[in-house]
Amino acid sequence: MRKFALNLWTQLFATLVLASTFAKAEGPSWQAEWEKTLSAAETEGTVTVYGQARHPVSAAIQAFTKFHPKIKLNFIGAPGSELGQRIMAEKRAGKHLVDIAIGGSGTQVQVYHKAGLLEPLRATFILPEVRDETAWWGKKHHYADPERRHVFIMEGSVTTRMGAYNSELVKVGEIKSWWDLLDPKWKSKIVMTSPKVSGNIQSWVFIYVSPDLGPKFLSKLLGEMDVAFSASERQMMDWLATGRYPIHLMAKPDNVQKAKEQALPVELLFSEKEAGSLSSGSGHISFFKDAPHPNAAKVYVNWMLSKEGQLMWQKIAGDNSLRMDIPKSMVNESELPREGKQYIITSQHLDAVKPVRELINRLLP
Repeated sequence: MRKFALNLWTQLFATLVLASTFAKAEGPSWQAEWEKTLSAAETEGTVTVYGQARHPVSAAIQAFTKFHPKIKLNFIGAPGSELGQRIMAEKRAGKHLVDIAIGGSGTQVQVYHKAGLLEPLRATFILPEVRDETAWWGKKHHYADPERRHVFIMEGSVTTRMGAYNSELVKVGEIKSWWDLLDPKWKSKIVMTSPKVSGNIQSWVFIYVSPDLGPKFLSKLLGEMDVAFSASERQMMDWLATGRYPIHLMAKPDNVQKAKEQALPVELLFSEKEAGSLSSGSGHISFFKDAPHPNAAKVYVNWMLSKEGQLMWQKIAGDNSLRMDIPKSMVNESELPREGKQYIITSQHLDAVKPVRELINRLLP
């Protein structure tokens, strides 16, 4: 019996030694890796983020400094197109000045990713809560680039909104689908911003890629309904309220709300039949190759995608984070994506921009 016990202890000891050896072979724990990265980041002392200059997005980007005061945030804010030109010029000159980009998907996917400037973002994840995909909507991380590795989608607001209508001229429930807009009775009675206006393309991409709508619907709307266009949102709201045009497609909800507060006969118009779109706005983050401050950049990414960082993003930027384990009381309930429902994530369909523009140019020469 004593010999058996001795053999048992010998085997147990050997097992513990072997386990310890494997643990060492796997490298340091995430805590050790995080502490090492944080220390190196504080030694680097700076992280450079190129991002959307528009407030409050810029304020949300810079909230990092409150939580990591030992790392200076060098924030370069400008519209995405300007930042794209600036970074490409820097890279051509052999200058590696940017660590992180935050903003819309267009520049990050079509410029940075296309030029091969980005690292796979998951390689920067250290904190377990950031690595864990189950905390996010759909139980997974979402990316905008075709490889689904480089341009992370942090936010997403759902809408089935088509625009607005004059409640004295359109009956409640009379229009429940985008296809209802093609009724001959609405010919020459719809106004909207021209699809040729810069920055207006994403709404049309949604229609183009929607399996419920597609090029056929777009062709009929723009080719047969004699739609009117205006560059002035205020003018279109005036036309809507006075009844000159009973339908204002893609009207901005804030303007509709202001009109309602003035007791004007306008209401938001929603689709009850087609799938909604999930708009990710300026909520995209990417990590550059040859980052001048790689450790500080990793700290920034891990903070921004943590519960703490995403709560700050949601509070300050005012847009719904796709991280679902944080409070949502400050988000309009109608904009929250539901688990199990399918939405068209417009930033994942940037390859449709060119054919959409070509179709629009044919319909509206």
